[in-house]
Amino acid sequence: MFKTKPYSLFLLLTLSLLLGVACKSKKNATTAVSDPQAIKGVNTNGSLSFVRFAGMYVDGCAQRMKGNLNEALQLFNECDKIDPNSLPVKYELGTIYKLLGANDKALENAKTCASGDIKNEWYQLLLIDCYHGFKQFNQSVKVYETLVKNFPSRTDFKEDLAIEYALLGQYDKALKQYEALEKQFGINEQLSLNKIKLLKEQKRAGDIEKEYKRLIEANPNEAQYYGYLAEYYQEVGRQQEAKAMFDKVLSIDPNNTTIHLALSNYYRENKDDQKAFEEMKLAFLNPDLDIDTKYKIGLSFYEYARDNDMYQQQGKELSKLLVQVHPSTGEANSLYANFLLNERNVKEAIFYYSKAAHLDKNSYNLWEQLLYLESEVNQFDSLEKHSAEAMDLFPSQPIPYFFNGVAAYQLKAYKKSAQSLTDGLEFIVNNKVLMLDFYKLLGDVQHQLNAFDKSDKAYEDALKIDSDNLYVLNNYSYYLSIRKEKLERAEKLSRRANELKPNNRNYMDTYGWILYQMARYTEAADWLGRAAMTNPPSAVIIEHYGDVLFKLGKIEEAVVQWQKAKAAGATGDVLAKKIKDKKLYE
Repeated sequence: MFKTKPYSLFLLLTLSLLLGVACKSKKNATTAVSDPQAIKGVNTNGSLSFVRFAGMYVDGCAQRMKGNLNEALQLFNECDKIDPNSLPVKYELGTIYKLLGANDKALENAKTCASGDIKNEWYQLLLIDCYHGFKQFNQSVKVYETLVKNFPSRTDFKEDLAIEYALLGQYDKALKQYEALEKQFGINEQLSLNKIKLLKEQKRAGDIEKEYKRLIEANPNEAQYYGYLAEYYQEVGRQQEAKAMFDKVLSIDPNNTTIHLALSNYYRENKDDQKAFEEMKLAFLNPDLDIDTKYKIGLSFYEYARDNDMYQQQGKELSKLLVQVHPSTGEANSLYANFLLNERNVKEAIFYYSKAAHLDKNSYNLWEQLLYLESEVNQFDSLEKHSAEAMDLFPSQPIPYFFNGVAAYQLKAYKKSAQSLTDGLEFIVNNKVLMLDFYKLLGDVQHQLNAFDKSDKAYEDALKIDSDNLYVLNNYSYYLSIRKEKLERAEKLSRRANELKPNNRNYMDTYGWILYQMARYTEAADWLGRAAMTNPPSAVIIEHYGDVLFKLGKIEEAVVQWQKAKAAGATGDVLAKKIKDKKLYE
């Protein structure tokens, strides 16, 4: 049993007046439902029942306004038990059931209150809403007809009735409603366009044209209406008449961007690409045409630009105009950068991507594109700066950390590189390819820091992801060889690299050098000799070959190879001393 708050006599007298007004409706607007019979006739069975009814009704209204629909429903159901004939209660129950999706119960209550007071517009509107929930437009249209009859001055009911007729395909009846409104208010754009929609459904071409002309006659200086008629002529293939209407628009409003766009479309449909492009440029040069529209048009050119030179050239020119007219927008700068990138004008594209990213700082895609391109052209100073900015703006995105690691590594800031890579790894989710890239680079960085245990772990983590990754197989095994550590592991990794990609001189050199460190000189000489014979000459490989020849006792041959290494560009005091003394220095 619900408990109501204790009410004073003064409050009860006030409630007896207020309950003549049902709760505010949430349909279309917050409007009170006037019903002076809300209390009169309540089957109270005494003053206590009256107090309970009144209190629960007000509380129910309050709960519904707060969005507590289930609590409100319970309160109104208690009210319904006290007085099952209360129309305001039925209205509230119908409204709440509709909001809760209990459409059957909503319709039941809506029918009761609507039939109980046919002149209460809110009861009728609730019933219409319930019929709409079941798509019973043949029923809702009858209710609208009653509303129009009972409220002849309400134009919104007439418009809604017209829409209802249209939903049922009763276009003639819908037209009559619009014509009645037209007699009342005169010709106006919205009524005319609504009528034209109905006429199009009926394919009444002659009447459609007449309706456009009536609108023009009523507003002869309104350029837009000539544009409507021009577009209609285009739709039906009457191109010359469409052109005449477009010209009329420009005579009234020479700077009308909409018409320049329409003319561009007209010329394109008539295979005159040059005139179509000229009209498009006029539209783009006008600052009154919004940036969003221009950007979408530019993107449509970009979609075809890679496979069509005309779209590339025209799109690039339009996007350049976009930058000229709207220089402080990210959309303009990024679009122009896209077209520049199509032409592989990477450095200029970077300039505009950078502008776009700084104008639209929240666009992660712009920043990522900028970082990729700066990495591609080895702009490591700017890559380091911009990746750091991106890390601040998007702290949970791993790619900026990776590029910051790349830039710092190339700038020999190895500690900073290691930190960025380590931090970025925490944000990688379900992306093994990216994680592999992080581990590969982290292995190189930690090697440069002489943190060999960390370097080895990074490489091993990389191999867990891709056991046949050639970069890792070669680098990891080579670094182990020059440290003379874990040579059995190094030999296995390097051998696998050569199996995967035979006759690669760098992989052959690595494997030969590992064999050299393992004192397997004859095998090492075979691998290093073959690697040294490849072109163009590699000074490092040739010097390695000379070293292994020396180990095999072939002193003169070793010196010859060292001399070849020097000729190939090798420098350093050790090599010079080896040649001079004919002796191996390691």
